[in-house]
Amino acid sequence: MVQDSQKELQDLSSVHQFYLGLLEKGLGHTLPVPAEVKKASEKQTAGDVAELSSELRHWLDLLDLATTPPLVRDALKVLPSFDTAHSLLRYFAGKASVRSGDRDKTDCIITHLFRKPPDNPAQWHRPEIDANYYTVSQAAIAFEAELYRALADVQSDSIPQEHLHLLREFEYLYQELEEFRHFDQIMDSGIVQRVRELKQSLGKSFYHPDSLAIVAAWNDVFGRKFDVLFHDATKQIKTFAEHIQKEGGSILSRVDGDITVQHLSQVETGELLAEDYQYAQDEFRKVSRYQKAVDNKRTGVRAPAPAASSAVASPDAPSLPRPTIPPPEGTPPLAASAGGAAAPARPTTVSSATVTPEVLAVMPSQAVNNAVQEGKIHSARQQIKEHVRSATDQKLAHMVPVKKTKLTLSPAEVEAYRADYEGEKSFRASYAAIMMTIVAYLSRMIVEVDEYNQKAGSAYLWKPHADALNYLLTTLDRLNMEAQQLMAVARARGLADKATALQASIDKVKDYGKTVSQTLQAAEH
Repeated sequence: MVQDSQKELQDLSSVHQFYLGLLEKGLGHTLPVPAEVKKASEKQTAGDVAELSSELRHWLDLLDLATTPPLVRDALKVLPSFDTAHSLLRYFAGKASVRSGDRDKTDCIITHLFRKPPDNPAQWHRPEIDANYYTVSQAAIAFEAELYRALADVQSDSIPQEHLHLLREFEYLYQELEEFRHFDQIMDSGIVQRVRELKQSLGKSFYHPDSLAIVAAWNDVFGRKFDVLFHDATKQIKTFAEHIQKEGGSILSRVDGDITVQHLSQVETGELLAEDYQYAQDEFRKVSRYQKAVDNKRTGVRAPAPAASSAVASPDAPSLPRPTIPPPEGTPPLAASAGGAAAPARPTTVSSATVTPEVLAVMPSQAVNNAVQEGKIHSARQQIKEHVRSATDQKLAHMVPVKKTKLTLSPAEVEAYRADYEGEKSFRASYAAIMMTIVAYLSRMIVEVDEYNQKAGSAYLWKPHADALNYLLTTLDRLNMEAQQLMAVARARGLADKATALQASIDKVKDYGKTVSQTLQAAEH
């Protein structure tokens, strides 16, 4: 993009003053400025204008690294006019940088301008967050005319056809946005990252007025809906935490898995929304998890009941030796030293009478126990992921220590744990997630079997471990159904190798689960 030299020098000087004010306010002292830059910024044009502009551009490249999009966004809100915002816009459009930081700052500038239509009369109206796509597109078209006026001195190339096709994707994104009713839906959809990737794919076309207008309208509508759903979620979370404490509950009480009442009560809103999404996304994901946990508690949890509940021994019952559950075939005895490895899966079918779950409404105590078991499955999954990704020798990453043995992962399982599809809503993300969960199930069974065997001769110390194994068994059928559905999708897409790998993994855990189930049923009698 090309801009008139004299006009560009004026804009660069304006941007320089804006950056200096921003940084000096943050630092609390003045910023030393090179003499050549002072000369350029003070518009001493006795020298060559192009040379002065070059000096100033190089200096601004450095200041760009010292400023962040949130800083620019917040500073724009207190400016008395749009002059500096327009200079900033021409500055970024002129250099058309593909760096994410420059693109994010441009995002902040155009969104600021879109949210403040000129008065007398208003040239466009900001659409409501539930407005249809036609209304939004009309506002974008009106704003586009404003951008053409602001960028009149910056000559831009026409948008390539492939980038025009990318811009049409925003219509489908609006349709998806209309369906969101809860904050966790936004987070689970991965829509924020998808839009970022779309913007990145536009390359330098991102800075064309046509693109900027569409992006600004999206930023405005999506940003407001994100804020509304986020505030709703945090309000529900905090209200739930306050209710638990008013009823006499401890702040250390577990709500779901490793989530406690204390976690819910410490959720912040203002500071989090002020952060750049890229830095705060982990915290946003936490809020999404908390909202799901609260929703589960508020609406009532329906979970599988233990299949062998009659095996519970009372404290007064005589101590009877309990059958010992063998480890997965191919692994050394769990009481022996580590160093063994699981053998390849032996295809088998578990009878429905063995592990079909009976879904019943359960008392809160059972719901809490189920949440604890889910938390342990999640923890096992995270521990295996950490081992696979951080193994000193990646050739041994497939050998995962589990209690006193080692669990051998298949190449497909290792690949699933190495992949990073968090927040993505796609086949590959679902495939990796279920593969990791299957391995986590087998890991949890191995751990609980070890504990069960160690306490099999006690009166009732074995019971928590039998309950844990019952939970894993009664939910295994559901996991198998999900795996079968995903295998069907894989085969339909011609990914027979992925379907085969997934079948091998589910067979391995079902095979061991059958042995565990038969042992628990024998103990019942």
